[in-house]
Amino acid sequence: MRQHNSNTIDMHTTGMKKQGTRTTGPRMSGRASAKERITVSLSKERVRFLKAHSGRRGAPSVSAYVERLVADDQARAELEELSAHTALYYDSLSTKEAEEQNAWGELSEAALAVKME
Repeated sequence: MRQHNSNTIDMHTTGMKKQGTRTTGPRMSGRASAKERITVSLSKERVRFLKAHSGRRGAPSVSAYVERLVADDQARAELEELSAHTALYYDSLSTKEAEEQNAWGELSEAALAVKME
């Protein structure tokens, strides 16, 4: 990560290219570890926080720390979306379908209990 001035930082991130933006540096096609450079403007306070906490959290760089923060937030958002879809599915079941699902669940729990003994 490179700091241009006290409020702007360049970070390497994965898959965060905005439509119509230009990236710099070589692109690694077909590799999961490909990074794209983006520029983010942050307050001095946020930059100090990132620098201080990246080392405390075991990240090798501020870029790695920011990438971890984004990945954690993405995972949280995906889990929330999955939970919402799951709730919609179960809410859409008829009484008979819900009872059948419950019976399958009880059968699975019983089979696991026997296997764990």
